[in-house]
Amino acid sequence: MAPTIPDWVYTEISDELAAELPRAETLLRDPDEVMSQAALNAMTASRLSFTRTLARRMTRNRWRIELTVCEIDADSTGFLGYEIHAEDMRLSFGVFVYPPFPPGTQRLFRDTTTEFLGILLEGPIDRGRLRREKQQFDEHVWRGRTDPTVLGWTVASRGTRTFDEVVDALTTGRQPDVTSLDANGGYLIRNGGFYGNGRMGTRAWPTYAASDGPFSTPYHVDLFSLYLWRLVSLDLADATARARSSDAVPLEPAIRRHLGIGNSSGLGTVAALIRWPARLSAFVLARELAFAYVKARPAPIEPERIERMHRLLHNAAAAYSTAPIAPAELLEPRDTVAAALRAAGDKLTALETGERPWQTFIDSLSELGSREAVEVAHALLLELYPEVDELEHVLSVAAVHRPTVDPGATVGSVRALIEQQYDWLLAEDMAAPGHREFFWYRSEENGENRRGERSVDIGVERETFVDVAGTVRRLYDFVRGLPPDTPVAQFLVEEPEHALAVTRVQLAGRAPYSEIRARVCGTDFLASAGIRCFLSLLGIELSTPHNGRWVRGLFFRGAPLPEDLLAGGVDEGGIGAEPAAGPVDELVDAALTSGPVTR
Repeated sequence: MAPTIPDWVYTEISDELAAELPRAETLLRDPDEVMSQAALNAMTASRLSFTRTLARRMTRNRWRIELTVCEIDADSTGFLGYEIHAEDMRLSFGVFVYPPFPPGTQRLFRDTTTEFLGILLEGPIDRGRLRREKQQFDEHVWRGRTDPTVLGWTVASRGTRTFDEVVDALTTGRQPDVTSLDANGGYLIRNGGFYGNGRMGTRAWPTYAASDGPFSTPYHVDLFSLYLWRLVSLDLADATARARSSDAVPLEPAIRRHLGIGNSSGLGTVAALIRWPARLSAFVLARELAFAYVKARPAPIEPERIERMHRLLHNAAAAYSTAPIAPAELLEPRDTVAAALRAAGDKLTALETGERPWQTFIDSLSELGSREAVEVAHALLLELYPEVDELEHVLSVAAVHRPTVDPGATVGSVRALIEQQYDWLLAEDMAAPGHREFFWYRSEENGENRRGERSVDIGVERETFVDVAGTVRRLYDFVRGLPPDTPVAQFLVEEPEHALAVTRVQLAGRAPYSEIRARVCGTDFLASAGIRCFLSLLGIELSTPHNGRWVRGLFFRGAPLPEDLLAGGVDEGGIGAEPAAGPVDELVDAALTSGPVTR
């Protein structure tokens, strides 16, 4: 059953787009389809992912990012300083560059050393201030203290093989081989984490959200640090090569744009999806509204849109054909997705001129045998209709929304909502073995979420809440025995332990896509599916599970460089987009590729 568009959505978009949404509403996909484990595992980045919305904002407002301090030695250590003008904010990013770790080193939360320490703060570069921040980090690691003028601390490490390969090439006066770079991950530096948004005393994100400033959209400040690490990797390679040889050449702009920033994320992202159901609903709703809007476009479809979709599908197929692979139980085979995308391109030649040609096209893809290819096609369609960018406003509003209990409702209405919104749960046998086998907890040793087995591991008393299925089912079993006209207020006064469950159930009634349709604590839940979902919402491309608990991928491949921002814009990437060579209307024919990414 297609969900109803919440009324508040219409206040966040133009009258023109609002007038179009009612006829798209019937094409919204059922939450049971979109929020299943299989669907989460097939989700891909789109035009409304946060990296793309950030890149468009930086381009639209011509952010200025300049490397003003470069003190790098031949061993690629030293200091880099960036001055940033982001609309009405003046920022600086100071980077302390340390020697590389031995190959194979995995840095843990408790470790006191790192390869890169970055500090993003308000105001111009202040070496004394940066040294004080560094001292806090060196002495206390992630338990140091700063103040709200600091946006965040962030760390990173080299992709040793690719970094050395690039530096060696530049030092000898030649450009590195792009095919080799792709085969080794397509990045020079990998992200090691961003600690901000109020942690250690840093500026909290709600202060950005209170205005329409440069970081008022959720996750933009975090992802901006990733963007900066990408620049650091490129500038450090150039500077190291210069320090080693007077014959060194800089990395060509086309290769600079092609390289991204490596990332690896784990179980904590699943906990985030569950902890913030209103945000999850809005993030997915914005995508689904955009998909429905495009599929509702009437005939005829302009030939130039069809031709561009051909190119996008071709490029996406090329990307998947060379993408890293993972075990079949974790990921749909890449060659299956690539073949389906190529076949989808063939279907465009017979695009019908009926009432809704794009809907007919998407429906026809179900016979190709690739769920992920269908999701990629949905995402690529958004590239043809940039007016859907307006829906990014939905993302910001949701992040400051706080679910609340409706005390005037009745217990009978809560029961009805559970039967309507959690029918998938009621069909489950909650007494079956393995339905609560695991628990989530925050590891003091690693500083990250981990998953334990209830029958084996200690620490259940420190469990992080993820068991929505168990919580809602206990509520349902309790309210079935109560008079249906009992006020919710009275019920919660007498049974306050059910307050969280009631809040989530009432939210699900007005916020579609707020709940994952899976027993997250069960043995049959694939955590990497939830991780892929979260990373796709952020904007990662071709995410690849390392195992069921860790997912790797690339951010910002093809994104504009600082000189592109000042020029007014280039295409900011996407799985089917061509690497930009100039302004938006001057794209070159080339497929994006991605190789294995390591932590």
